[in-house]
Amino acid sequence: MNQDALVTELLAIRRRTKETAENIKQISQKRYTEGQSLRQLIEEYGEKRVKLLKQRLQEHGMTWCTLCSSVVPEADTEFLLVEGREEYSCGYQNSCYGFSGFSKLHRACSACREHAADKHGQAGPYDWQAKDRESFYAFRVEKRDDGYYARKFGDWAKLDDEKCKLDEPRSNLVERLEEEYNLPPKIDFRSHWPDDDELVIHERVIAKAS
Repeated sequence: MNQDALVTELLAIRRRTKETAENIKQISQKRYTEGQSLRQLIEEYGEKRVKLLKQRLQEHGMTWCTLCSSVVPEADTEFLLVEGREEYSCGYQNSCYGFSGFSKLHRACSACREHAADKHGQAGPYDWQAKDRESFYAFRVEKRDDGYYARKFGDWAKLDDEKCKLDEPRSNLVERLEEEYNLPPKIDFRSHWPDDDELVIHERVIAKAS
């Protein structure tokens, strides 16, 4: 093969290399875009699946305790505001620590209300370095036309709307109730780098009568 023919072949290979690289880039971009769309679809599916569970619980007069995740008759629950301060740690080997406040509205079952009542007013030892301590309070709450009100130390106080968003059911509760309330199967999207991603639909195995 003479030099001119070799140069021509090299240029052809170079052109095909650039075209192949561009194709790979386009495929990669499309895969990323489609992957994002798939994740959004799975997220929407999960949200609507939870919505369906909530509707079916309501049909049976049931709900869940947002503290312990037990399923109980809605008539047996009460709203409860839990507030206080708790210790947190961070940094290398938890070298930094301090105290942060919490304030959360819950729909509580009788067992959790009793437990909260037993802890109400408790405070930990004073930390002179952080100049703070742990504490816990639990207040009865009423839902009125204009919002939620907590009974604090003898007076009713309207709660900030941002504090009044009840937690959604935890994922393990949803899966535990899947069969009982006939929910469609859970869908997962798992990444197995560098292998292909995997879509997993958790179909229930229905045992056949012998």
